[in-house]
Amino acid sequence: MDRLLGTRQTGGLAAAICFAAALGRVAAMAGGATLPADAVLAPQTFGITLPAQAVDKSLKPVRLTPSEQAGIALGAVPEVRLQPIDRDAVLKEDARNERSGMTKALRFAVARDVRLADANGNWYDAGGGARLWVGDVVSSAALGIRLHFKGVHLPEGAELAVYPVVDPSGAGGTLKNGFPGFDRAVERYQGSEAQAERADFWTGTLSGERVRVEYLAPADTGPGLPFAVDSLQHLYLDPVAKLAKSLIQQKDDAGPCHNDVTCFPEWADQARAVAGLGIIVAGGSEFCTGQLLNDQSGDFTPYFLTAHHCLSTQKDATNSEFFWFYQTDTCNGTPPSLDSVPHSTGGTLVSTGAGSDYTLMMVEGALPDGLFWSGWTAAAVANGTDAAGIHHPEADFKRISFGFKDESSACPSASFDRISWTDGVTEPGSSGSGIFRTDTHQLFGQLLGGPSFCGANAADLFDCYGAFAATYKQIKNPLRRGWDDASEPNNTCAQARVVGTGTIKNRVVKILDPDWYKIKVKPGKTVTVRVNFANANGDVDLDLFGAACGGNPLATSRTTNNQEIVEWTNRTGQQAFFSWKVYLASDTRNYYNLTVSIR
Repeated sequence: MDRLLGTRQTGGLAAAICFAAALGRVAAMAGGATLPADAVLAPQTFGITLPAQAVDKSLKPVRLTPSEQAGIALGAVPEVRLQPIDRDAVLKEDARNERSGMTKALRFAVARDVRLADANGNWYDAGGGARLWVGDVVSSAALGIRLHFKGVHLPEGAELAVYPVVDPSGAGGTLKNGFPGFDRAVERYQGSEAQAERADFWTGTLSGERVRVEYLAPADTGPGLPFAVDSLQHLYLDPVAKLAKSLIQQKDDAGPCHNDVTCFPEWADQARAVAGLGIIVAGGSEFCTGQLLNDQSGDFTPYFLTAHHCLSTQKDATNSEFFWFYQTDTCNGTPPSLDSVPHSTGGTLVSTGAGSDYTLMMVEGALPDGLFWSGWTAAAVANGTDAAGIHHPEADFKRISFGFKDESSACPSASFDRISWTDGVTEPGSSGSGIFRTDTHQLFGQLLGGPSFCGANAADLFDCYGAFAATYKQIKNPLRRGWDDASEPNNTCAQARVVGTGTIKNRVVKILDPDWYKIKVKPGKTVTVRVNFANANGDVDLDLFGAACGGNPLATSRTTNNQEIVEWTNRTGQQAFFSWKVYLASDTRNYYNLTVSIR
């Protein structure tokens, strides 16, 4: 399917022609889906806020880069440098695409080939037989960079760190956390069971034109690098400056163009559910919008709704990047830069379809605190119902637009709702954003597209949204419950799952829902419990108790690595049960593998 969302047009007739062509293509796929008629019985939820977690993350040790851990002063590091892109030519191409109505998903990065291999860096002695390799990638004048790693097979105990460089001389150190409590500026990949299958992957966006790669090779590993870097995404668009320029050009248009969502505190919760979405596409990256959805169990499974034309494959989901809290702190205040807000990387595709242009996925990367899960209604929404859309126009900071559900014959089928705007519009970058009832603040659709833009003629001040009433039929099963494993229920000591020695794979631990296990140990024997996971997707900790489970744990493992291990010897003089708790120190959920041995 073409990436629909017709973008900003220069005139009402051109907009109508381009949008009509897009609607024809969507209508052919829509299959004449009908909406539920019984609004009273239609399933629904209301929004929930992620509660503060009891674990004090400030007590976690500061995570150093491998060179800092080894006490190596890097100095000047070899680099692979790409010359600046022809930014003016790229922006002109983007402008032509917007005028032609090709997309309402916005390009904000271009793909570039690059080669970073063993010969492009330096090796250092890291002590104890370990070795450290370091090399830089520079894409001149980039606002940010994503690197693509291929053929990655890290040996056990190895570590790969990727981070932006503030001072290439090494004298000024490196950029650390971009925001408190969320280790995002330094991306880490460790040789472990949890990441053994990450043979090819994209990093998240790292700010600036220079990115450093460090590889720590443990003792007794072979020569060379167990990975290669073959391409990058060069972020060239400054959304804040771009939109400011466009607003100056349109200063004679009647009325405000966009509304800062922070100026409407009654929508503060829903705004905290909305995120910008970066997607790798042929030739670069595109920007859409989406939002977290609550499920009917209210268990904070990070379901995320966006548009099918933005993202429609598991590969897209795996490479996706989420930009949270990209909004002002005060009404019409200074907006943040895109690279300063919390990011998450990677998702799992749950369901997608062109019929109502939806994609539901689950965010896999770690989430920041303070997010909101949007409520929704599967009921058909009556014409005249007041509505609000929260979105990222032109990949800029969060805005809100107001309108009402209108007669929808201009949209592809009954699976789409027309929203006529009375205050604000949508722009490229708004694709996939939700439309909410103003009375209940429940989502009832996600943006397909339409002819609206700042300064549009009155006849073109509308957009079409995939109706959630149609989408719900395809995603009702995952929304009835959260995403968990076959060991449940085991979220209390009394419900601890009895296990034997060996490995249990793909367990799920969730916020407010720890996992408990227990095993019987003979006197004098030592039990070892190992949990392997990807810490970047949520920090998992491990506590071991006696049979009673009460009081202080007998042993703990609370690191920021990809593995937690505890062991304990039974000195009670008799056979006894020992229990342990697997729980989250941060984030909302994560997968792990559990290995138990007795010796």
